Amino acid sequence: MRVIDGVLTAVKNEDIINGTFIFPEGVTSIGDSAFKYCDILTSIVLPEGITSIGNYAFAGCSYLTSIVLPEGITSIGESAFYGCRSLTTITLPEGITSIEDSAFYGCRSLTSVTLPKGITNIGKSAFSDCTSLDSITIPEGITSIGESAFFECISLNSITLPEGITSIGYCSFSDCTSLTTITLPESITSIQAFAFANCSIKKLHTPWGSCKINHNSTQKIIQNYLYL
Repeated sequence: MRVIDGVLTAVKNEDIINGTFIFPEGVTSIGDSAFKYCDILTSIVLPEGITSIGNYAFAGCSYLTSIVLPEGITSIGESAFYGCRSLTTITLPEGITSIEDSAFYGCRSLTSVTLPKGITNIGKSAFSDCTSLDSITIPEGITSIGESAFFECISLNSITLPEGITSIGYCSFSDCTSLTTITLPESITSIQAFAFANCSIKKLHTPWGSCKINHNSTQKIIQNYLYL
């Protein structure tokens, strides 16, 4: 274990006791790749005072099933939980403003996520390949959903996007093969190509206004299932 100026920079498997890690006093940040590939870590509680989780901080912790984040966390880095395939649930505290690229990519046991108020952006591939994710609550305040954000979330069956979202990125819900119902807000101005490709859309609800629909995006869905 190594801590430098309040940043936990490195943890090894020998620092893990009975599947968990006890934080030393004074840690305010978890550095990039700090727990990367700690494959005997099964659960962890982050203490009060920690404000940020670095890029790839818990990437590859394939047996991590639960993590508790304290109030005061303001940022979760890119690929922070990449490949945490056993993680079943996570509660994100208020104060986080963005879900960075690939933050939860490949968390295949994650079943539901509630995003707190204050988040404005869901990054590229943020929840890609979360194959057990069947429910996600997206709060008002989010303005964009990144490229491939929910790619191959094959258990997701419905999604309601709140007012204020203006853009849905390329392949953002592509290959969500169980997705049957979408509710879009009036604020949408751009839906990128393949945003809903290979879904099972049966109902698309929207108070449609002016919207830019790119080639191979949702034209067929709109033609067949648009309810005004």
